[in-house]
Amino acid sequence: MEFSNAVRGRRSVRKYQERTIPDSEVELLIDLARHAPSSMNGQPWHFIIVKDDKAKAALAEIKNRFCPPEKQAYQADFLRKAPLIIVVCVEKSRSFGREIENGILAASIIMLGAQSRGLGSVYMSAYISDEPKLSEAIRTELGIPEGFAPVSILPLGYPDEIPKPRELRPLKEIIHVGRF
Repeated sequence: MEFSNAVRGRRSVRKYQERTIPDSEVELLIDLARHAPSSMNGQPWHFIIVKDDKAKAALAEIKNRFCPPEKQAYQADFLRKAPLIIVVCVEKSRSFGREIENGILAASIIMLGAQSRGLGSVYMSAYISDEPKLSEAIRTELGIPEGFAPVSILPLGYPDEIPKPRELRPLKEIIHVGRF
């Protein structure tokens, strides 16, 4: 799939077919993600592949427990049905103060790579800047050591829904030449 088609076609998918994703596909996506830019080329990423139903249910419960009031319509229960979840983590000592940016850049490549391979995903944060208990609960559940931070939770599967296209703001509203 051409890159522009992957970008334009990507949707937030929360419903997946009961179909196993080959390990080779997951490895390919992670290989793509390690090519993401990172602060000072620190390459701080670590990827946890979660397939266990109990762990998926625990992640759903954690996300629901720390869900902000304005996002209550987006409960995380669908994580239980995802064939697998990739949790993107970063090694703080290799992030040079850019843990979040480094993790999100890798996550975006996984999501675009997934789209190009016929897989669906949705971005979920593994942190809330003013609520460290979310990250700590995820760290505890997945045995993430000190010095490493979970940044993104990416459920992955073959889509069992096709979300409608998004309505995008016109370019003329968001492009500014020279000055804002």
